[in-house]
Amino acid sequence: MFLMIEFDVILGMDWLASYHASIDSHSRQFAGLKVRLHPPIISAVQVGKLLHDGCQGFLACVVEAPKEELKLEQIPVVSDYQEIFLEDLSGLPPEREVEFAIELVPSTAPILKAPYRMAPSKLVELKEQLQDLLDKDFIRPSVSP
Repeated sequence: MFLMIEFDVILGMDWLASYHASIDSHSRQFAGLKVRLHPPIISAVQVGKLLHDGCQGFLACVVEAPKEELKLEQIPVVSDYQEIFLEDLSGLPPEREVEFAIELVPSTAPILKAPYRMAPSKLVELKEQLQDLLDKDFIRPSVSP
């Protein structure tokens, strides 16, 4: 006799032999024949007949549970460092000693690539966010040709 809590799965020798099973207990890996199971599908009429004949029937309705959106302050790391995770930025970072720029080689032109299409609702959101960033002076209009 053995306690069931010590085992993940108990497989019989007949099952292991029928699927040419090879178990590596050290690496906790199993290899064997790949079997694709296709559950039988029956019609409503067949279900009615089976239930009428005394078979037990079970009905399961599978639905995806709604995912709970976490608020920023509910995340433990964020709540520990609230002074770092501000709700809104107050402005641009301070002037740095070194300003970075992309130096263009003379007589070269920027690569022209058409923008990809965007869903109208996403385009509206993008324009709103860009306008908000422009209003806060976080970005400025491009002067590229």
